[in-house]
Amino acid sequence: MKFSLLTDFPWYFIVFCLLAGALAAFFSYQKNTISQRAEGSSVGPWWQSFSWPVWVLALLRFGGVSLLAFLLLSPVVKSLFKKVEKPVIIIAQDNSQSILLNKDSSYYRTKLPGEVQKLAADLGDKYDVRTFTFGGEAKDKLDINYKEKQTNLSGLYDKLYNIYYNQNIGAVITLSDGIYNEGQNPLNSAQKFNAPFYTVALGDTQPQKDILIKNVQYNQVVYSGNLFPLQIQVRAFGFPGKEVKLSVSNKGKELFNQPVHISGNNFFMEIPVNIEANAPGMQHYHVEISHQPGEISYVNNGYDLFIDVLDSKKKILLVANAPHPDVSAIKSAIERNSFYEVNAYVYDDFMKEVGNNVAKLKNYQLVILHQLPGTGNSISQLSAALKEAQVPVWYILGSQSSINVFNTLNTGLDLTVQSNKMNEVAGSLNSQFSMFSYSPDVAKAMAGWPPLLAPFGTYKMANRQNVALYQQIGKVKTDMPLLFFGGDARQKIGVLCGEGIWKWFMFDYAANQNRKASDEVMDKIIQYLSAKSDNRLFRVRTARNLFYEDDKINFEAEVYNQSFDPIKDALVKMSIRDENGKVFDYNFLPRENGYSLDAGYLPSGSYSYTAQTKIGDKPYTLSGEFIVKKVDLEFLETVANHQLLNNIAHQQGGKMIYPKDLATLPSLINARSDIQPVAYMQTDFRDLIDYKWLFFILLSLFAAEWFLRKYWGSY
Repeated sequence: MKFSLLTDFPWYFIVFCLLAGALAAFFSYQKNTISQRAEGSSVGPWWQSFSWPVWVLALLRFGGVSLLAFLLLSPVVKSLFKKVEKPVIIIAQDNSQSILLNKDSSYYRTKLPGEVQKLAADLGDKYDVRTFTFGGEAKDKLDINYKEKQTNLSGLYDKLYNIYYNQNIGAVITLSDGIYNEGQNPLNSAQKFNAPFYTVALGDTQPQKDILIKNVQYNQVVYSGNLFPLQIQVRAFGFPGKEVKLSVSNKGKELFNQPVHISGNNFFMEIPVNIEANAPGMQHYHVEISHQPGEISYVNNGYDLFIDVLDSKKKILLVANAPHPDVSAIKSAIERNSFYEVNAYVYDDFMKEVGNNVAKLKNYQLVILHQLPGTGNSISQLSAALKEAQVPVWYILGSQSSINVFNTLNTGLDLTVQSNKMNEVAGSLNSQFSMFSYSPDVAKAMAGWPPLLAPFGTYKMANRQNVALYQQIGKVKTDMPLLFFGGDARQKIGVLCGEGIWKWFMFDYAANQNRKASDEVMDKIIQYLSAKSDNRLFRVRTARNLFYEDDKINFEAEVYNQSFDPIKDALVKMSIRDENGKVFDYNFLPRENGYSLDAGYLPSGSYSYTAQTKIGDKPYTLSGEFIVKKVDLEFLETVANHQLLNNIAHQQGGKMIYPKDLATLPSLINARSDIQPVAYMQTDFRDLIDYKWLFFILLSLFAAEWFLRKYWGSY
């Protein structure tokens, strides 16, 4: 090990430190009071009667002050030493429920944990052993209880790679049944390591006797009065010749049943079922396959799903100042989503057929005004009618727009233009926009799309947080809005400050042979604007209607007065009732934009809730329901996937073994020539003042001076 002393100051500054010590000693002992008292002589110059005790005290003062002054130069000790890093051996134990779903469950529960501990101890003499358990997440402790309800092998390898990146990884040992139900294929995550993988194959490759609903494919949104399809996948192991009943129910009422004949030991059937959507709203459907004695689990015999049943398709009105390529492009893009129906008009035809009739306008969930108000078409009466009907409006500006009239519509934008000049502008996503989000593919694709034509002028906005896209001129990103949203609780407003959006759809298709990115831009705009405005004074919502046991149940609430101003001091209560009638009472907590409730974790079952508050003297009540489902992913697949474990080991240059050979792993690892310690030179920097012994040296110098002064009688 080599040491050197460094400082940011020139080394000749040490002379000043020594000079400071000398001056301190000189001014402290120039009168030599000790020698004067000892000899009884009169006081004279210090050098005439200087005795050895004075020299001792002066040297102590000189050393202490000089050392203190030197520390003010912030000296750093540089040390260069050789460091030997042992290979890191990682042992990861699958802690999920599926490990116990076989005939060897007693061995895995009682004996295997001790054998894993012994393996870690045997390897610990020569290697740096790190232990993990994993299920849905990886944990850096060896607490084996097989209670994890998901298995994410790729997540384990990703976490290990992030932790031990650039370290000397000797080997990774994974004890698992090879079944994963979260994350990606672990083969892809494992290949990032430059280290051998050893896999210990747990579980049983022989199917256990079981009948289960493997999966149900369905549309999350359907229309009331229509039939909607369910594709139900039924699987069975070990019940040949048996007949079971498949049923679908809604709120306890059976809607469908069909006998299913199991024709073999390894049986699979996909059964198409058509169900009629009778009632609008969020509907809960339960799919069930009847039980048979001897099944390894009944948990997977049921499947719950929630479907949003809509009254009808959303109707959208598209009115243009004059014929334009944008009109047909927008209509086609919207209607590629089967949930929307678009009626398109030129303004004159629209006035003849629909006009400013509020009742007719209420039939639409969104009105798109292309370059309206326009030259000669002020739409002042139409704008008033739309506001009265509380229909959301999307304005699209262009060369035919009447900007002066547009500025009177209170959209949140005041635009000052110079004649009819137009600017070519591209769209730049606003990362602070929060009303909805676009996928990363949209930002990437939008960078290459042709520019739109936007009015040239000065843009003044009331709220820039509502800007989804900013204008980009060439490579310069501006703070001028291209797409933004506004309005109030009664009417939503959107504004696109440019024409020529048809070129986005055309370019997107030409570049990718699809319109995925451009359709996403349109879908998000239409979905946000056409969503029904919530005009209730009391609102309660939760993220979804189906939770799992390991999900926290969270609610949010908002309370408004008659002017739709938020009430921040309301008392909001909620009662949650389980299927057995037990009631849990909660109070919401106020937050910045409303109220929140964390109900924590709840056992599996069906729940209903009632929320209450008062606005003035008037009580308000809202109710709903939700399901907490057992996390049964581990029961959907019980056949061990040893082939995957063998592939991982083979890919990484290791070996798959079975639990009976666990004790041979240390010898397999020791025999490898590529698992060796790594030696390297490491440089370390440490402030001199951080060394504790230096403090004691300083303390000793000043303490010795003080003691000797007292002892020799100098005060």
